[in-house]
Amino acid sequence: MSKGMRVRAVVEPVVLLVQWVDGHAIGALLLLLLAAACMLRWRAQGRAAWLWQDRRTDLRPGGNWLLAVAGLAATALALLVVGVQQSQSLQPPQGLMALDLKLQNAVSAGLPPSLQPLVRGWTMLGDLRVMGLLSLVVGLWLLWRRQGLQLLGWVVAVAGTGLWVRFIKVSMQRERPLDGLVHEAGFSFPSGHSAGTAAIFGMLAWLVARRLPPRWRGGVLAVAALLALGTGLSRVLLSVHHASDVLAGLCLGLGWTALVLWLTDRVEHGGGALRAVQAEAQWPLR
Repeated sequence: MSKGMRVRAVVEPVVLLVQWVDGHAIGALLLLLLAAACMLRWRAQGRAAWLWQDRRTDLRPGGNWLLAVAGLAATALALLVVGVQQSQSLQPPQGLMALDLKLQNAVSAGLPPSLQPLVRGWTMLGDLRVMGLLSLVVGLWLLWRRQGLQLLGWVVAVAGTGLWVRFIKVSMQRERPLDGLVHEAGFSFPSGHSAGTAAIFGMLAWLVARRLPPRWRGGVLAVAALLALGTGLSRVLLSVHHASDVLAGLCLGLGWTALVLWLTDRVEHGGGALRAVQAEAQWPLR
């Protein structure tokens, strides 16, 4: 078998998987959540005990404030969806679309050519290949450390965000801005770079902060926020996304990650939510 045929044999299944996910994102998300529920049932039953070696920490990310963050982010995302739907078909552009165009023209006109390489480099943080590699490395590290609950939270947060992005993109079918400085295929709303970096860097901040003294944790969260916000801004500066695309992506990544962290905290420290999750996990296996 030639090298080209071997590469094709590896790439084709990946392409088919991506195409299937594009058309069945919600189904894939439900399968992901079902698998997570089954894993939690295993944990509750003491099965695969070697995997569940997570150590408790004094870092408690949970609480009602995380639910509030998830709720506010979901509300903002819903408002953006409605605003984009209402303004997409209007000519001349009105409402949210008109505001997007004004912001895009103002921001792109103010980007000096000397800064374009820096912005292009920053936007690569949200590239699918970079995020995929980082997700794989972190996942394998958590598996090697036998941090099963943290691994489960990582997979659900990162993969779930990606599936939500695909579902909304296909549903909205919003075109990208014209004359972008970087060529991007696919639909525009929401920004996958923004959603992905919000989820990945948010989860990374939680994983790192729980292993650090309290005085360092605020700095870790600030760095994560800077990386995600900077990536989102780079998408607007390069004219590959509208500002509302980026805001929607950040809301999606932040809201979903906050919900996953809230549930992970409840499972780790017990409580009513844990019993509810375990009861739900038993349903398909009874």
